Amino acid sequence: MSSNIDTLVKMANDISNFFNADPDKEVAAEGMRNHIAKSWDIRMRKAIIAHITQHDGEGLSPLAKTAISRISA
Repeated sequence: MSSNIDTLVKMANDISNFFNADPDKEVAAEGMRNHIAKSWDIRMRKAIIAHITQHDGEGLSPLAKTAISRISA
């Protein structure tokens, strides 16, 4: 992975750690999706979505994969 995507993966996993505290994983995924959709620059969102598409989200937590996949849908 490139250093840019490494940084985005780390950021996404840090965010997922916060939202993963919610026992309802559906609520957690939606909260994370909303956070990234509203807070991340379009270039960041496109890069992490491409990482999921091209590399099956290598390095991302399951919650991060779920949430980010919903952004691209």
